[in-house]
Amino acid sequence: MKNILARGGIEFLAVFLGIALSLWVDEYQKSKEAKKLNKQILTRLHDNLEADSIDGICNVNAHQIAMHGSKRISLWEKEKEPILDSLDFHLSSLAMFTFFVNNMEEYNSLKMSGRMELLQDEELVKKLHGYYTYLVWVEELDLLLRNYINEQYFPFISQYSSGYVLDEKRNIYNNSYPVFIMKNYPPTDEINHHLGIIKSYRSYILMGYKNLVTRVSEIRRMIRKELRN
Repeated sequence: MKNILARGGIEFLAVFLGIALSLWVDEYQKSKEAKKLNKQILTRLHDNLEADSIDGICNVNAHQIAMHGSKRISLWEKEKEPILDSLDFHLSSLAMFTFFVNNMEEYNSLKMSGRMELLQDEELVKKLHGYYTYLVWVEELDLLLRNYINEQYFPFISQYSSGYVLDEKRNIYNNSYPVFIMKNYPPTDEINHHLGIIKSYRSYILMGYKNLVTRVSEIRRMIRKELRN
């Protein structure tokens, strides 16, 4: 009787250990897969943000060039500096606008699939939500400036120009923006009207892109730290 009980106990223990080991292996595999998937997600997010950073820095540089042109026009109007050789460039720089090619594929995929919970760093998740919400605001500012330039400034400045500067291949010269060939110059008060509106838009956009680049840098640093862990 004792042998039967002992054998039954051993068999029960063996079955129990087998089930426990099977559950442990299953959990281990799930944990391993989750970590692998988490790493893939973080890597793709990092790559998306790197592209955002490059585009953001390019747009910062473009708007800084345009802001410099605005300052030169203001000096010309205020002090009547003889900069007629470059005034065409500066008046043309007012027409500069940018596009931001955002890379939201991975972020949108995470939201739509409900896999955001795979990201284990809650602070990182908050930063990502904040960044992509902020990005929409910057893009809206960009759109406002583009619309104003296309609908107001281009028609205005085109009245005083005879075309664009061409390169040696007869293509429109475009180092940073097309340059108008001015046949005469608009009245100062009309220039000031457009200059003031465009500078206002541009100052907010420039601030927005600088902040965007800073945010991207911080989030990418957090992702790299998470990947190392």
